[in-house]
Amino acid sequence: MTHNTASDPRTVARNIPGAFDSLFPQLTPSVVAHFNRTAQLSPCTPIPIEMVQASMLNKAMLFELGFTVGEKLLEGNTIDWGDCLRVAIARQKRYFDAQVPSELSELDKVVAEMTGRNISTMIKQLAAERNHPIRATPAVPGFQWISSGHGDFEIGPTLIEVKCSSGNFSAPDYRQVVMYWLLSFAASVEDNRAEWSEGILLNPRSAKYVVFKLDDFLRVISGGRTKVEILQLFSSMVGTRGVK
Repeated sequence: MTHNTASDPRTVARNIPGAFDSLFPQLTPSVVAHFNRTAQLSPCTPIPIEMVQASMLNKAMLFELGFTVGEKLLEGNTIDWGDCLRVAIARQKRYFDAQVPSELSELDKVVAEMTGRNISTMIKQLAAERNHPIRATPAVPGFQWISSGHGDFEIGPTLIEVKCSSGNFSAPDYRQVVMYWLLSFAASVEDNRAEWSEGILLNPRSAKYVVFKLDDFLRVISGGRTKVEILQLFSSMVGTRGVK
């Protein structure tokens, strides 16, 4: 059961796809497949599916735990499993009735640590290539009835979202990044904040990531609209829609 997060930008992007059909009519399966084919492989070791399947921990919780481990490692901290589990549970409870584990098995810890170390290594590599510092949980501005939120990571003008799926990145994954960009662009027009110019989808399970310049991506999916025209249409849509 999901909680009342209907105005959260992540929920709006992922759970109300119809709101984006007019904005981005060309975000089609073929376009998603095209960008997925540009995925790059990091030097990290992919996590064996057999290990993931053998873990008795709820998979969403398992990878939330791994994400938290990655954050701790990026901060230069050692892994405190009790603290990581507490943070992971709190995050899961934002969107779901989290299944709180009574304990973590050694396999759970191994998979979570592999996930976290892949996240840490991949993010550090991307930061070194871009010569910008890493920032966790960058703020995503709100807009009208859409509340503010947070992304996963930011490296200068690059927004990175981590997806621990077993397969390729999906249309909702790309839509989430574009939604966050759109909110940042709205804020940049309103009060001269910087907008994100590059998006990255990163999967520590497969050790792959997709990089896309947002201007180029928008030209492909927006049906020829300019960024200003996209924002104008978005503003009219959210102004009349509200929370259903």
